[in-house]
Amino acid sequence: MRGTFRSFKNSVRMQLEQSISHLSQSIAHGFGINADIRFNPENPGYPVTINSPEETASAIRAATAVAGTDCVNITPTPSLGAEDFAFMLEQKPGCYIWIGNGNSAGNCLLHNPNYDFNDEILPLGAAYWVKLVENELAD
Repeated sequence: MRGTFRSFKNSVRMQLEQSISHLSQSIAHGFGINADIRFNPENPGYPVTINSPEETASAIRAATAVAGTDCVNITPTPSLGAEDFAFMLEQKPGCYIWIGNGNSAGNCLLHNPNYDFNDEILPLGAAYWVKLVENELAD
């Protein structure tokens, strides 16, 4: 059996690994067999994506300047989607944002083959990055 698990806290990820091992061993023991549990040490999965406070404040300032306060959600619902950017945030402070692509045909998510990026938001995205750089250079 193979699988993956995710959480909103790295400490919970560690606890999940221990609990999965314990539960698997217990179930195997109940059936009189052995369980060979292996977690891939070279690929332990994706870490939790955690934005740093200062960079998040900068991102909010730039987004608000470009899109307006009513269009910037500063308390989004957490997502269990795995994100490569989490590895970068473990090394350097930063902020991962969602630009608000809107619903696509069939409400397909990003890694779905039927996903269709909303090209109309490209100017908004470019304006956000310009404003963010302007703000950072002004500081």
